[in-house]
Amino acid sequence: MSKMDGMGSDTAKITTRPQRMMAVGVLMLVMLTSYTYVIPVFAIRICQLFSLSVEEYGTMIGLGSLSQIASLLLVGLMITRFGGRRISEFSLVGIGSCFALIGFGSNLSSLKVSLAVNGFFSGLVKVAIPGFLISLYPTLKRRIISVQLVTVAIAGIVIPLWANQLLQWSEGDDYSEFSRVFFGPFLIIGCMVIIGGVLLSLGRQLSVEDPQITSAKTFLRELFERRSLTIVLLVALHTSADGTIFQFLPMFMQHHFDELPLAPAWALSGHAIAYVITRVILSLLPEGFGQRAILTLAGPIGGFLILVMLWQGHAFSVPFLYTLASLFYAAEFPVLVSEISSRSIGHFGTILASGLLVSNAATFLFLKGTGRLIDTTSDYRVALSVAACGFIVFGVMATVTRLGKVSVTRSPGSP
Repeated sequence: MSKMDGMGSDTAKITTRPQRMMAVGVLMLVMLTSYTYVIPVFAIRICQLFSLSVEEYGTMIGLGSLSQIASLLLVGLMITRFGGRRISEFSLVGIGSCFALIGFGSNLSSLKVSLAVNGFFSGLVKVAIPGFLISLYPTLKRRIISVQLVTVAIAGIVIPLWANQLLQWSEGDDYSEFSRVFFGPFLIIGCMVIIGGVLLSLGRQLSVEDPQITSAKTFLRELFERRSLTIVLLVALHTSADGTIFQFLPMFMQHHFDELPLAPAWALSGHAIAYVITRVILSLLPEGFGQRAILTLAGPIGGFLILVMLWQGHAFSVPFLYTLASLFYAAEFPVLVSEISSRSIGHFGTILASGLLVSNAATFLFLKGTGRLIDTTSDYRVALSVAACGFIVFGVMATVTRLGKVSVTRSPGSP
């Protein structure tokens, strides 16, 4: 009997080791797909070298959000038809190809086209990769997803700092030097991601079952209830406000201050660090703890700190105020997701997916509109204040609609 136990233990090791290697490989590829974090750091240089207005820059960045709408609409059907693993491989190769095209073309046209198409594959990655990782570790769902979120956050910390170093290397040089330090890494990383996606497809001998995904009906009646529509709008407000400030903050710092003791990249890295800290704290708190307080207060506090940063902040204090504000509003989305499941678990997917779809459209409008407002007023503070007010409106709407209030659950026999 002990001999059989030993054989079972050996078998477990044999099956676990390839799974671990594959999971690590996928997580490394996910980190590489986050390389677009370099773009906000280079925003001013991109606008200068390619004679772009701020609105044109915002439109270029926002096109990826629009194309992501299409992938979010299709990803469920694609995974149902082909499986999460194949869609993961397909999306990784797609992102790698977009990066390679940016590096190979080394011009504005290749950058615009690739960022737009990259948004489509990024939408697939957001859904397919978590499902694939869960299929590798079906008994450790929450842990493996937490590891993925931390992996993305680490990329958000490291990549802006790397981009700042590249920016310093190309500072004051002509376009050829900028092309080498900005476009060159995209080509290298794109090839690495393509090779990784291909190697992932060659490892099919590992027995991993895709989770069974069935087609879901859209529950329009549930979706168009006031509470559901409020949640969809709040998801869009949080995502678009956060993304807009993140994209334009380096431009604001470089335009508004003559000298910067801390580079804008430090502010972007601080944003990622804040997200890690807040989400670790939330994971340690009891379910539902402070639900209403977070939904009603975190956004207004964070939004107020952003306004203080924009109008009263000094060059040295901006990265710290941005990080502090991020510590608060980083709690909004996880708690909002919990709020969806607390009362509408049957229609959780429909409401969350609708929120993500609307948020992509809202993000495009915020990015383009903020850019136009900056071009019109020549004042980044006015334009970014609009995005900051999105967090304040989030808290006001949550308060008015009484989100986070504990409801009395009826028993099955209740009328």
